[in-house]
Amino acid sequence: MLLLELYKKVELRPFIPVVAEFQSRLAGIESECEPLGLSLEKEMQSEQEIFFALVSQKALAFDVTNEIGEVWDIRLEPFSHFKSRSKKITFPFMGCNEQKQQNISEWIIALCNWEGSFLYSSAKH
Repeated sequence: MLLLELYKKVELRPFIPVVAEFQSRLAGIESECEPLGLSLEKEMQSEQEIFFALVSQKALAFDVTNEIGEVWDIRLEPFSHFKSRSKKITFPFMGCNEQKQQNISEWIIALCNWEGSFLYSSAKH
């Protein structure tokens, strides 16, 4: 789903910064483990649908780990930064971890722009 498609649906506009951040944070992960890139295949109609699609991203079910035992956290840094300081990356499947899912959910909500001034947010800084 392109950001333009989100813009067209007023109810989904608060998620534009979230999708942009997910795109940025997940960039490059496909080259290491192909199915883990951002996937929003179906057309979203509601906040609940897009929220569930984001919190259910395949990449979040893995503990991406490097050779010294660090685990990548999408909330803290882009995958590319983690990869740049790692010699070897593994992708152990962890499934649905309730605490991780809660943390990601809170992060998604915090990234949403509920004021709707997303077109002007970069101009203010």
